[in-house]
Amino acid sequence: MAMISLRNVSIVRGNRTVISHFSAEIAPGTITAIVGPNGCGKSSLMAAIAGDIPIAEGEIFLAEKSLTQLSLHEQASLRSVVMQNRNYWLSFSAAEVVAMGQDSQSLARIPAVLDQLNMTEYAEQSVTTLSGGEAQRVEIARALIRDSQIYLLDEPLASQDSKSKLRIIDCLKKLREEGKTIVIIAHVDREALGWCDQVIDTLA
Repeated sequence: MAMISLRNVSIVRGNRTVISHFSAEIAPGTITAIVGPNGCGKSSLMAAIAGDIPIAEGEIFLAEKSLTQLSLHEQASLRSVVMQNRNYWLSFSAAEVVAMGQDSQSLARIPAVLDQLNMTEYAEQSVTTLSGGEAQRVEIARALIRDSQIYLLDEPLASQDSKSKLRIIDCLKKLREEGKTIVIIAHVDREALGWCDQVIDTLA
């Protein structure tokens, strides 16, 4: 059984086809990295898997159910998403942003996740004052506190120092041990992704 199944997927952005007739299977309880040059469609593919943009052709299945047959609520219950370029303009603290809109089970996980990501020292700091890497970890924490079957992370290691990268990788490995399915976009050499179970580099 595949947790994520992409069947003959094509994606068009504007007047350009960014993904053409792409197929892949992602097994449950694995970490998959999508790599490739800028502009090859990595982020577009992740957004399509998340249900955030439509596909021009093909079909996407999550947990053996077609994405087109899943309600927004059902999609949200299946996957947690971390996209790039999140900008903050209100002076909530990092901890407040992590907690926004979460259920009681997710709220209970916040202290452990903040500790795992080494965020406790700036948990009460305004998000408008955070560095790019710190703000990125806020969004990663928002995803990791949720008990989802699928975690989709667009460049989670970008803007992070070496210690933070190791902490994030360790969190993802622990999720895999719990049977979760993780897909990341990584702008690194394939040789640096030995901790992943599958590397997709055939989009371009």
